[in-house]
Formats: sequence, C-alpha cells, structure tokens
Amino acid sequence: MDPTNRVNDLIVITNRLVNLLERENDALTNRKYSEINEILDEKVTLGRVYESRIMGLSGDAAALEQVDKDLRDQLRGLGEKVNELIEANSVLLKIGIEANRRVVNLIAEAVKASVPNTGTYAANGANGVEQQSASQNVAISIDHSL
Repeated sequence: MDPTNRVNDLIVITNRLVNLLERENDALTNRKYSEINEILDEKVTLGRVYESRIMGLSGDAAALEQVDKDLRDQLRGLGEKVNELIEANSVLLKIGIEANRRVVNLIAEAVKASVPNTGTYAANGANGVEQQSASQNVAISIDHSL
C-alpha cells in the first residue's frame, strides 16, 4: 500500500479513536455507565487496529519519509492527543474502580453488621448474647383510672 494512503488511513482511525476516548472520558466523568458498556467493544477493536497500523508504519521509516510533511505533522498531533486522552482515561477508570470497590466494601460491612452472631463464651460458660424472654418483648400499659 502507498505510504500516503497508509498515513491517511491511520489519520482516519486515529480521529475515530480520539472521538471514542472523548466520549468514554465524558461518560466516566458524568457517571453515564450505560454508555461505557456500549463503547467498550468498539474501543477494544479500534485500539487493536490503531496499534497494528502504528506498528506497521513506525517499522518502515523510509516509507514514512515519502509522505507529505503536513500529513506527518497531522498524524503526530493526533498521536499526542490520543496519548493525552489515554492517560486521562486511565485516571478516570482507576477512580471509578476505586469508588466501586469502596461501595462494595461498605455494603459487605453493612451485611456483616446486620447478621446476628453467636458471640463468644465467657469464663462462666455464658455466650455473651443476651437472651430476651417473650415477656421482655411485650409492650405493657397500665390503666391508672381504677
């Protein structure tokens, strides 16, 4: 394939990746988790295509020199933008994962606290759990009008 066509293809792919990463970062920032699920498959596919094209092009420096300088500069600028978006995406994903982990831990602690336990045995053989008799659980009111 002609080096100029390869660079043009890579520019199109990189623009799509930039748009996708911007959408995902916006969804992460605004907690639009349903959109993130929709983006994931396309992100994986586009990321693989991008990576393979970059590797193929960077391995052929002589062919890259044949491409117009403006196209190379455009591709370089898009590459820098992708790297910035990937870094921001990584930070946002780490924040989201940590927040979800904390929520899950809080729920687990609440469930543990709500489950009655048998307690531990004391020296006198009592298990430390206070037993309430039925009479202690009944509400009583006294009529003082007699």
